[in-house]
Amino acid sequence: MKKFAGVALTMVMGLGVLAGCGSNGNSASTTSEGASASDKPEAKVVTISVRENTWGARKDNFLEAEKRLNEELAPDNVQVKLDWWPGIDDDELVLQAQAGKVADIFINSSVDIGWERDAGLIRDIDWVKDSKVFKNVPASYTNIMSYDGHYYGAIQDMDASPVFISRKALEGLGWTKEQIDGLRARVDSGDFTFHDLVNLADEAKKKSLVKIGFAVEDTRFEGWNYAFDFNNYDAEQNKLELTQKAKDVYAFWADAKKRGVIAENIGDVDTDMAAPMFVKGEIFAEFARTEFYQMMREANGMKDKVDEYNNWFNDNVVWIPVPSAQKGGKPVSYSNPAMIFVGAKVDDEKMTYVQRLIEHVLDPDLQINHTIASGKLPVTPEAQEDPRFKEMSFYKDHAYLVEFTKTRPALPDYATFTKGYTMGVEAILTKGKSAEEAFDIFEKEVKQNVPADRVEIQK
Repeated sequence: MKKFAGVALTMVMGLGVLAGCGSNGNSASTTSEGASASDKPEAKVVTISVRENTWGARKDNFLEAEKRLNEELAPDNVQVKLDWWPGIDDDELVLQAQAGKVADIFINSSVDIGWERDAGLIRDIDWVKDSKVFKNVPASYTNIMSYDGHYYGAIQDMDASPVFISRKALEGLGWTKEQIDGLRARVDSGDFTFHDLVNLADEAKKKSLVKIGFAVEDTRFEGWNYAFDFNNYDAEQNKLELTQKAKDVYAFWADAKKRGVIAENIGDVDTDMAAPMFVKGEIFAEFARTEFYQMMREANGMKDKVDEYNNWFNDNVVWIPVPSAQKGGKPVSYSNPAMIFVGAKVDDEKMTYVQRLIEHVLDPDLQINHTIASGKLPVTPEAQEDPRFKEMSFYKDHAYLVEFTKTRPALPDYATFTKGYTMGVEAILTKGKSAEEAFDIFEKEVKQNVPADRVEIQK
């Protein structure tokens, strides 16, 4: 998933009063004092600077939100104007903040809350707690948007992490249509495990039904960690968590590498490369996110042929949540959702307009506009009631995954923590290290580079 550049805001207010004041609204008449009836105070202009992000329908939604907000503000003689700033990367965001140029609104990843706050880029937006927009969202969304006792982001879009499996490969293994169509229910009930999936991929590859067993977005894939009950993060204490469970994940990597289910270059097969490979039937299981559904549509040459693509999808693909490694366990899902952040220089007076603008960006129909353009899921149940969403069977059917989807914690040290974990994976893939040796590399990296008060290391 691509990183999202930020967005900023600066406010310019103008308030002017023309000579005279009208009384009856007739532009041709004057009052008894001789002043034109059409004379009235100029509208107060509130300029909000937004860092441009054109992915999906993001910019279009801001433009429509601006229009809708101004219709509401017209009786108050107030007009909001958006001032578009260029989208930039995180390093530039920090440099500009140090120079005093902080944007009012921008979009970035949920994991960025911690460092953005510490760098003085964003301010709290505790209005999220009572906003009607978020009153019906899952509790997990509330956790995503808050950090260290305050809300700092408004979730903008969402995805989950289904596993896309080649239906043709399963058929080649002798599976019936009823068995394939019933697979998801078996995962949900805990009857079908992660190990069962590994065994199927191994068998499909040995029978030359596919070229690759597993493909995944990157070797940090937290969804696999959660499947083995290695959760990385203690939410109650707001600390990273390194437990012996990590060895179970490394044991899977070592076994899958030895059996050929996972190739040494697995980290090089990103989703852009994997989409056409999966379409050609070369991959047994693709661990991706919601948007992979749309990426396959484009790889199929069916970007504007939705019905034709859905027929192809139903004939060639079956999807499931990431299965638990334990029999009877619950499936897992992982996401890296986008957040709308508010710049640190926005004062409480201006926040009134910023809040209302953001809430309109999240109007249900605008969320679905973004879903159609981006392949992401909407974030509120109200948006899922949109008729267009209900017509998109894949999105509608897998929306339940967001109820248990986990996300990366916002702790600034998480990137360092994950780097240590990835070093262990790479040691298995490229150096033939064991699960125990990989764990030792991970633990050493964490002890050396993550502050002791930010992590629990359990023996």
